[in-house]
Amino acid sequence: MKSETVIEAVKELAMKRGITVYLVGGYLRDRLMRRKSTDVDVVMETDALEFARELSRVFGYPSPIFYGRFGTAMVEVDGVKLELATCRTESYPPDSRKPEVFRATIAQDLSRRDFTINAIALNLLTGEILDPFGGRADIKAKVIRTPVDPDKTFYDDPLRILRGIRFAARFHFTIEPLTRDAMRRNVERLAIVSQERIAEEVMKMLEASQPSLAFYLLDEVGALASLLPEVSVLKEKGTDHACKDLFEHTLKTLDNISRHTRNVYLRLAMLLHDIGKPRTLKVEEGKVSFHRHELVGEKMSRNVCQRLKIGVAETVYIGRLIRYHLWPHLLAKEEPTDKGLRRFIREVGKERKDLFTLARADLTSQNPEKVRKALTRLNELEKRVKEVNRRSRLSSFKLALDGHEIMKMLGIGPGRVVGGIKDYLEQQVMDGVLKNTKRELKKELGQRGQQILQQVQSRLE
Repeated sequence: MKSETVIEAVKELAMKRGITVYLVGGYLRDRLMRRKSTDVDVVMETDALEFARELSRVFGYPSPIFYGRFGTAMVEVDGVKLELATCRTESYPPDSRKPEVFRATIAQDLSRRDFTINAIALNLLTGEILDPFGGRADIKAKVIRTPVDPDKTFYDDPLRILRGIRFAARFHFTIEPLTRDAMRRNVERLAIVSQERIAEEVMKMLEASQPSLAFYLLDEVGALASLLPEVSVLKEKGTDHACKDLFEHTLKTLDNISRHTRNVYLRLAMLLHDIGKPRTLKVEEGKVSFHRHELVGEKMSRNVCQRLKIGVAETVYIGRLIRYHLWPHLLAKEEPTDKGLRRFIREVGKERKDLFTLARADLTSQNPEKVRKALTRLNELEKRVKEVNRRSRLSSFKLALDGHEIMKMLGIGPGRVVGGIKDYLEQQVMDGVLKNTKRELKKELGQRGQQILQQVQSRLE
């Protein structure tokens, strides 16, 4: 069901009941900008909860979900989220984003909204547009501005600082100077915002077509250092010796990768791929190095993902991409053997395609010819990897001998040693030394089992 159908149902019931209802918020804003939206916001000066109950009953919609404290009801109809609310005004205590809520007129309701582009209302019965703060003009001028004193707006609800930055990045709008200055003055108020809401806004910033805009703005208003200190520290040069600007490089790579994927976790991996460099910076004989920064960065990324409320599987995925992000570049500069490529395939696994996407985005040289040659090498390498993988069928590789059989043959119990022996046997198979059959693998353990066991135990100690 399209949004327009739901809106027509609201209009029909409102006309029958003689109730004035207004289309507001993001849906109206997006409609004025000729953008699609499936989140519909409707407000009225009467009881929205009772209206929602009747709407569901009359049109056979699912029962509403009520948020009584805010006088709000949510009805989801075939993917369209309809929010019906009673017009309200709010009063915020100094140490909380949870306001006291009071009934209000439509004019008062619009004045408490975050930005002028969201403070527009359409009377569904008459077609009249209410725009007391010039929201349509700001949409045309591509400006983010608050409808009332910006210091009050951000002091009351500091999350609006992040929302404003997100809107600016999403729509490629500029933030009006007085509004931006107020963001900077009130940025420390973000301390009262829950980590969940902050994480939600940061992840939405990564969804923008050019997400670097959001992170430059976060830095400009002073929010980046507290929200993502691992990224903020990339601005620090760390040495007088020649080396690339890590912050600028990182945000270029983020925009690069965003042109090729909407995968927000892959984009986050790109944002974090060099965060290990400041901790590993060394200058020896006039040369700058960041030895093993990918391993340091992988560990650091876990803390970032925890703050951003990223799931376990996605955190592991992001960490693996950071750990391996240099590998395609190193292989592309060599003439790797099939043996070397088989090891690459085995180690990287299913993240291989995303790793190449990340590697291509990591090329930010000012020399177009240098970039062209590097891209050509990466593309040729990926073709070779695909061919080796096709021949070897490594993606579905399974050792013919399982852990239980290994334990039985060597008389050992479960633990890391069993995994180490399996790794040894798998490597022997992939290198063509052994065939992947139970007979040959058992023969190898029968002849060299104790020697292999000692080697693995020594390595794990």
